[in-house]
Amino acid sequence: MTRTNTKFDFDAIIPRHATGSVKWDGLARVFGSEDLLPLWVADMDFPSPEAVITKIHERAIHPIYGYNTQESSLYQSIIEWVKRRHGWEIEKDWILFAPGVVPSIILSILALSEPGDGIIIQPPVYPPFFASIKDNEREVVENPLVFKDGRYEIDFEDLEGKLSNHKNKLLILCSPHNPVGRVWREEELKKIYELCQEYKVDVLSDEIHNDLVFDRHKHTVFASLGTPVCKESVTFMAASKTFNVAGLNFSYIIVPCKRRRALIERWMQRLHMNRNNLFGVLATEVAYQEGDAWLDALLAYLEKNADTLVEFVRERLPNVKVIKPEGTYLAWLDFRAYFTDAKELEKFLVHTAKVGLNPGKNFGSQGAGFARINFATQRSVLLEGLTRIEKALKLKTARND
Repeated sequence: MTRTNTKFDFDAIIPRHATGSVKWDGLARVFGSEDLLPLWVADMDFPSPEAVITKIHERAIHPIYGYNTQESSLYQSIIEWVKRRHGWEIEKDWILFAPGVVPSIILSILALSEPGDGIIIQPPVYPPFFASIKDNEREVVENPLVFKDGRYEIDFEDLEGKLSNHKNKLLILCSPHNPVGRVWREEELKKIYELCQEYKVDVLSDEIHNDLVFDRHKHTVFASLGTPVCKESVTFMAASKTFNVAGLNFSYIIVPCKRRRALIERWMQRLHMNRNNLFGVLATEVAYQEGDAWLDALLAYLEKNADTLVEFVRERLPNVKVIKPEGTYLAWLDFRAYFTDAKELEKFLVHTAKVGLNPGKNFGSQGAGFARINFATQRSVLLEGLTRIEKALKLKTARND
């Protein structure tokens, strides 16, 4: 499908300073400097769809913001969205609501494993995966991705070895993958499914970026594999990344297996996590009901940004390596031709280039020498950030000559 952007203006710059934005107002706390262009934390610099903004305005006018119910229309909007956008038919009873994907992953770890159990992840990968495991007295078991023929692949031989160890109870799958931008092919997911079935390892599938997939690629929901579904899986989704409403703290968990669902619900009750953000609920429902055209336009803009980034790096930063992501709005920049020390790279980006990127080392030891850039911003802002890096690298090269 070829997407066009004729209705929505993603080039308009909307100031975010002094709005309580972690991305913009948290620079001094995170990087030690406010004088940076922020291209880091995974939210977008674009306004949410007009339908979402209008719905929140309408509800905000009412002066009472008490506990809210979960209406059947919310469930239906999720069911219809997942079927329409991903071809997966789910049932209302499978859906649990939560304040975010990371808390949902932690709930599932607590419910489906025991202290001391091994949990497999595939670094370089989203940093909270590590903390979710370690902070809950489980063991991180790494199945590192391998770089082969110009892209990252799963090391299935190593994965099978890790799955065959009876101490390892869960695999956390990042699909699409953050930060390397892979959209796993159906045959890759089927191989994971078959191995996990063989060794009786449950899969926790973080699919928060599932809607953000570019042309010529297709997201396959892991749980849609099997007959009729993979009951040994838990799927995490949200409208937060897709429609830029992460600050409204609302997500959902899809658990086809009644027993596993009951175990997760029990932990929700223990932790009193059975209340959800009023505005997050409203935003999700209306976005799923009315957001298709906006999302298609967004995807066209994001893919053009990805192409712009890749072209800039190849033409003007020839010793920096990048692979065009297949999905997400995140790209993985390889600075190892310039830096062998992760701290030196971080210092260079902050103090010389004056850009805020996510340090690669936070994604696991495999990320040393890398940085993650968020290109979900106005194209002019993206080009400004890349130009800052270009000038800083030229300065570094001149000093070394």
